[in-house]
Amino acid sequence: MGSASHRRDMVAARSLARRLVPLCFVLLALPSSAHLPEYFGRKFVLMPDPSPIPQETPCGGDREALREQVKAMEETISIRQQGEGAYSLDLADPVGELGTLHSSLCNHPAALDAYRRAVQLLRINEGLLTEAQLPYLRAMADSSQAIGDYESAQLTLRYGFRIHNMGRGMLSQAALRDSLGYFRRAREVFIDPRLPGDVELFFQAVQDNQFMWEVQLSGFQRGEGSSYEAIKSLGISHLRNLYLILGTELRATQSSDGSGVGWDNLLRTQQLSYGKGRVVLEELLALPAAQTPQEQSYLLLRLGNWQQWNGKWQSSCDSYAKAWAAAGDDSSPVRRQLAAPAELPEDPQLWSYLLDPALPEKAVVEAQFRVSARGDISRVSGEALDDASSGIAGRILRWLRDSHARPAVVGGECVAAPLSGRRYRVID
Repeated sequence: MGSASHRRDMVAARSLARRLVPLCFVLLALPSSAHLPEYFGRKFVLMPDPSPIPQETPCGGDREALREQVKAMEETISIRQQGEGAYSLDLADPVGELGTLHSSLCNHPAALDAYRRAVQLLRINEGLLTEAQLPYLRAMADSSQAIGDYESAQLTLRYGFRIHNMGRGMLSQAALRDSLGYFRRAREVFIDPRLPGDVELFFQAVQDNQFMWEVQLSGFQRGEGSSYEAIKSLGISHLRNLYLILGTELRATQSSDGSGVGWDNLLRTQQLSYGKGRVVLEELLALPAAQTPQEQSYLLLRLGNWQQWNGKWQSSCDSYAKAWAAAGDDSSPVRRQLAAPAELPEDPQLWSYLLDPALPEKAVVEAQFRVSARGDISRVSGEALDDASSGIAGRILRWLRDSHARPAVVGGECVAAPLSGRRYRVID
């Protein structure tokens, strides 16, 4: 009896060990002080100083005159179609112009119809991957997003990515611009507070960015391909993707059926993101074109920020010290930046989309706090502006205490310093 009980205990222990070992590997793979989800840069963002100039109201201007232009263009297209045929290549430009007129009136469904027709004409006459359709694809993406069809907007831009050979070969300025625009749009759609956050859609763009980065870097290292600036922009774009992956609670956004690319792959990517980001920056630092003091200090600062954001404070201070030394003198941009602490990620392009006045805003909160030499935030105080509720301000101040920050660097050393007058936009 005792022997049977002992065997059952041993079986149960081995079963528990088998379950715990993979869990241990997962825990070891995670950054030492990672916490999910990240709120800074997602639910509240740093406002620039001075405040951005308000954008012009869309669909302004003389609407009656625009309607008259639409009517005239429709008549022109109808007449030309009768003489040239429904599939004449020469109709593509006027049909595309009609789409632009509809877009100017914010009649985006009509604009999409016109753009699709222009694209169809080009594909029939010049092939499915003709570059002539790229301006209309960009316009289609804008109109799709304007009516809330974010998935179509991103997939339309991905078709343009296909036209550019998925990032392979020598990059033209248009190929680089369109590819980076596609990756940026994917990040914007992913962090848009009005959307549920489609992880699989975002992950597709992440994979495309990683593939393009690796292909272009390999060519550059062989002395072929694109410029250093193009390589750097692709690497930084991929690093921004990794910030978002690592700062997202993926399980909270998991679909009910778990379909798609597979959540194991997504979680594995998250667990490996720290190393992937570090490698991106180390690869850039090693390139011959990056050996100038300006580039070395810029990239070392980014490396330090990535390490600090992932809880590697000793490694980050080493990188900050190298960045400070490489910068050369106190008048350099990097040294001026290092002189004061900052919230992480220290990259406004990651959240600039959330400063759009069209996005719903809960409040603006002003705060001040102290950042220790290790990057810990303390002595947080502040208040909501514009008659917003004190409860919102209290929540942001609590989130600030748990946020990552870069310490000030003076004389090549990480030191404690205060930050004051920080204004944050709280996104609904």
